[in-house]
Amino acid sequence: MRMFKIWVIGMAVCFFTAGCGKRPSAAFVRQEEKTLYLITLNKEGPYWKPLIQSAQEQARERGFCLIIKAGLPGDSSRPQKLIEMVQEAIDQNADGIAMAALEPEMFDIKAAEAMAAGIKVVTYDTDIRTCGNRLAYIGTNNYEAGMELGRRGAEDLIERGITKGRLTAVTYSGSAQNMTERYRGLKDGFNQAMGKEAALFTWCDWIINDLSVSRAKEQLETQIILYPDLKAVFTLGTESVITGTMEAIKSQNLQGILYHYGFDYSPTLAAGVDEGLITGIVDQNCQVIGRTLVDKLADAVEGREIGKEYLIDVTWIEANEIKVYGEKSER
Repeated sequence: MRMFKIWVIGMAVCFFTAGCGKRPSAAFVRQEEKTLYLITLNKEGPYWKPLIQSAQEQARERGFCLIIKAGLPGDSSRPQKLIEMVQEAIDQNADGIAMAALEPEMFDIKAAEAMAAGIKVVTYDTDIRTCGNRLAYIGTNNYEAGMELGRRGAEDLIERGITKGRLTAVTYSGSAQNMTERYRGLKDGFNQAMGKEAALFTWCDWIINDLSVSRAKEQLETQIILYPDLKAVFTLGTESVITGTMEAIKSQNLQGILYHYGFDYSPTLAAGVDEGLITGIVDQNCQVIGRTLVDKLADAVEGREIGKEYLIDVTWIEANEIKVYGEKSER
């Protein structure tokens, strides 16, 4: 009887050990799963949300765990918080980091630290200063995208018989690298398409709204009043810029008269089509950017060589096509 009890106890121990043995196995699988960090400037909005969703889908397809870390627009401490998110990825021994470099120089240093720790780094949306501190940049060439917006706007004005007057642009930041590159490209593209008549146009000081709708509206209204020959306004992205611009055009009863060329699709722009508050846009292909950045980062983590740049073209959409475009792209 005593031997039987010993046998029963021994079998129970074996079963218990076997059951627990499954747990370390599962833990081992979790440890083997590769982890990527996606550092974004925002988690909402018609550009960021589809980008994140497509990145998540691609990560699942590739068998990677994707951790999303996002900043908050309008938060003055956002650059520092984003840097802290990169540091978290380093501390957690992530396999890869995709970062949108809000402050190129600050992120430059952090990218170098991550690479030195053996973490694969790619940038998107905005690049860092030193290409050697990351493996690849994935996304829009902001200068070329600005040129496309300028060219298309100029061609549209020419078709309307407008070959002289004043122009202005509205942005949320006068220092962010993507904004300055877009603005530089905008002017170059406009001049290229307008040709000799470019000299007959004068650019007003660009409006920097610091993410304030009321400020954008007030500043544009001031320029409209000061310059009766203002022919076109170019917005370079984000909701506060779009909304403030459209409100200013509407308050001055210039719908369909002051031509508005925008950067990036937004439901706000689609809602303004029928009122003549938008003339045309160039749109970044955010879903392709999201898929590509995960794909290339995963390739790098798995030991494959990747290129230094993967540039995604923008798309020009005229006002009468904006609504359908948004529906088709599920944005």
